[in-house]
Formats: sequence, structure tokens, C-alpha cells
Amino acid sequence: MAGFSLRPEDVLESPLSFELVSDPGWWEEARRVLGDSELSLAEPFELHLEAYRIGARLLVRGHLRGAIELVCGRCTSVFRRIFEEPVELLLEPASRTQELPESGIALDPEDLQLGHYGGDELDFGPIILEILALEWPMQPLCSKSCLGLCPVCGRNRSKEGCTCETGEKNRPFAGLDKLLERSRSKGR
Repeated sequence: MAGFSLRPEDVLESPLSFELVSDPGWWEEARRVLGDSELSLAEPFELHLEAYRIGARLLVRGHLRGAIELVCGRCTSVFRRIFEEPVELLLEPASRTQELPESGIALDPEDLQLGHYGGDELDFGPIILEILALEWPMQPLCSKSCLGLCPVCGRNRSKEGCTCETGEKNRPFAGLDKLLERSRSKGR
């Protein structure tokens, strides 16, 4: 995952700008971690950072941008989802006894803006994966108003209408309404 790496020795007391861009190897790892081998990268992920040193600490600020093609959970259309997230990290040098992951950066589990660093190269790839995992939609939707597929004929109701009847017989939880009515009537 060398695409999102920078060397701590390159970070000085005066702010320096860094542009880190994902490489194909990072994206392959990201697809594996996110659990979907069918994900398609629409725009490479770019991490625009301003980093500077405060004593031995490193302060890193910037933003992440990239786009992925996802499949809508309602209508199965492929759509582009743009991820734009701010990034701000305050990293302290790790103690000699502290174990760090291979990336050289360990985030605080209670505050993801704090962490420790060590080594010759800091790989921000795992941090980007963490940001993506936190922002990942539980049910990807092409739009909030997506009507989904007709349960009878399978047409995309957002693009074309259909005359299928979708009455009470197609409501899987309709029986719960009747149970609720009965319990209310017994309580009177």
C-alpha cells in the first residue's frame, strides 16, 4: 500500500503539502477488506494533506476524495458514490515498547484523531480504509427517492411505471397490524 505513504523525516516545522494517491494494490486490498470483490473504482482516492511537526508530534490535516461505483440496494442500478471526508490526526512518537502495525501508525481506539507513529515510512492506507468503513452505507441507494423494483414484475419503478397490484397480500408484516389491534381491544 505504498500509494498513501510519507516519511516522517519529510515533515518539518513549517507546513508542507502532500498529495497521496491510491495505487491499484491499495484498491485491491480495500475491496477485500470492504468485502465486495465486485466494487469498481470510479475515481482514485486522493489524500490532500498539510503536515507539520510540533516538537516530536506530527499534525496532519486535509481531506480525502474518491469515488466508487456501487449497486443500489433497491433498484440494482449501478451508481457513483463520491466519498469526501476531512482528515485530521495528531500523532505522537511511539514508545520503544509500544507495538505498531506494519503501517507505522496506531490510532487511539477512543479518539480516531489521535495516535502514535514510528518507523521510516507512515502508510495512511489503513486509516483511509477505516474512514471508508465508517462512512460505508448500510444500504447503498442511488437516490433517497428510489422506488426500487416492483415485487411482481421486477421493473425499476423509478424509471418506468407498472400497473401491478401490490396490496396487503404482499406486505410481509401485515399480520402484526392485526395482532396489535387485538391486544389494544383486549386492554379496554
